[in-house]
Amino acid sequence: MSINSFLQRAFVFHREGRLDLAETYYLEVIKVAPEHWSARFGLAQVLIRMNRFDAAIGWLTPLLSDTVDRAAVHRELGLAQARAGRQRIALDHFLQILADNPDDADALHIVANFQQHLGMYEEADMHYRRALKLQALVNVPAVVSPPDFRALFVFAPGMGNTPFTYLVDDARFESNVISLLPDFDYDIEELRSHADVVVNLVADVDQGRTLLAPADTLVGRIGKPVVNHPGKIAGTGRESIARRLADTPGCRVPQTRLLAAAELRAMPADAAQASLSFPLLIRPAGTHGGNDFEKMEGNAQVSAFVERHGDHDYYLTPFVDYCSADGYFRKYRFFYVDGEVLPYHLAIDQQWKVHHATTGMANHPWMQAEEQAFLENPWNVFGPAQYAALRLICDTIGLDYFGIDCGLDGDGAIVVFEVNACMLLHGDNARFPYKTEAVERIKLAFHAMLESRALHPSGPVG
Repeated sequence: MSINSFLQRAFVFHREGRLDLAETYYLEVIKVAPEHWSARFGLAQVLIRMNRFDAAIGWLTPLLSDTVDRAAVHRELGLAQARAGRQRIALDHFLQILADNPDDADALHIVANFQQHLGMYEEADMHYRRALKLQALVNVPAVVSPPDFRALFVFAPGMGNTPFTYLVDDARFESNVISLLPDFDYDIEELRSHADVVVNLVADVDQGRTLLAPADTLVGRIGKPVVNHPGKIAGTGRESIARRLADTPGCRVPQTRLLAAAELRAMPADAAQASLSFPLLIRPAGTHGGNDFEKMEGNAQVSAFVERHGDHDYYLTPFVDYCSADGYFRKYRFFYVDGEVLPYHLAIDQQWKVHHATTGMANHPWMQAEEQAFLENPWNVFGPAQYAALRLICDTIGLDYFGIDCGLDGDGAIVVFEVNACMLLHGDNARFPYKTEAVERIKLAFHAMLESRALHPSGPVG
């Protein structure tokens, strides 16, 4: 078989997503022609999609000495470094693209995103504005041509957005992302021409509160069907969610309070006088995950926590012991997509602060087997009464797409930890391949929801 035949097969398998076969045929080309640029570059792209980032970087780095397409090589290197968690190195690659071509609008958008993430706020704002003037939209092409429809994603830089990258990967629709700046003059006709449906990504009330009104105005001017309308996001802060769900049958909803640092500093040292019930959980408003999230046993610990983290607002939540009878804590995550309740994961750990990525589940086959069983039939764990409670939560919140983290107490009540549209959904399941089907189900439900809104709009917009 000739080099061209091997290469054509590699291209076809690459395009079809049959990555193992694409890798095999790219390597066959390289055996015969070790310096073949397209084969080495294509192989690196395949390795990135297979989450083998360092291997991809190893193939890409020598290509920088070749003048075929240095910008494309820097772009893939930046992508690989970013997905490997090395944001600063990724930024350097995209800055090199701008050094060679200052008007590369896509690179400007990406540089601004990295700078925002790294706390380089002034530089990020400058690059966002320049990018928007050159090219308002960042485009993610559909896997088919022409695309089935177009979706416009309204993104608020650095303001707590719905994670969406995985949701638009390998989609039959075209995705266009607009960065929302409160005082920027947008070409509404251009945005409207790229939107059969609009998806509002501004999801964290504490981080993005100042942009909810501009987002509301913008989607209203575009006038297309809206997923997760900004007006509905406004009521999804942790305190308001707890209050709205307080009387949901079959649920235990710890009543979260939002307090300023000054209020906490002014509280009496005596816990009873401070009207705080211990143990309680504390975190700075606008944060997610577990890095700045701790259990407090007394007022002195609260004071020390506030002094460490500074003048923020803080969420305080009564701690509910949701430990199972076997001594393990179990945290379940579901996603709601257009009214459907879909399981995403079960995380099991011996300590109360459970995050799937930091558990030891990769080393415990019994934990993986339990999670797999949950994903294949969640309603064996959450019976009819619990399913009814999950449905009531969906009806109360009223968003089109959001997630819930929860546990089960000894009486079978759902312990509600967190409900919002900021939940992370990703397809990186190399350590837990049994998760792939459940995760893909959520993504496909999201695609179906957008298709329904885009191609069969009915009722009032938003």
